[in-house]
Amino acid sequence: MRRVLARRERHGWSWAELSRRSGLPVWKLRWWSRRLAKRRSVRRSKRTFAPVEIVASSREGGTPLEVVTTSGVRVLVPANFNAEHLRRVMKALEPGC
Repeated sequence: MRRVLARRERHGWSWAELSRRSGLPVWKLRWWSRRLAKRRSVRRSKRTFAPVEIVASSREGGTPLEVVTTSGVRVLVPANFNAEHLRRVMKALEPGC
């Protein structure tokens, strides 16, 4: 359906013209257009900044870091973590990160 709707954008066709060329009713084309647009905005909205609270360390050597992904997964990271390793872990947990 994305390809069909992309033809409308590419050629500047009206809904009626796209309907005639694709053989699909206008209502169905418009419904899919709205649905796909909604999915794009939901995907984009997941990639937002999260509030961060900075607290003073109570121990010498640093306090572990707790990272919470957008899906609610919590990762406790030691104070002397390897940044590259953490990046790979986060990417595995949340492909959009």
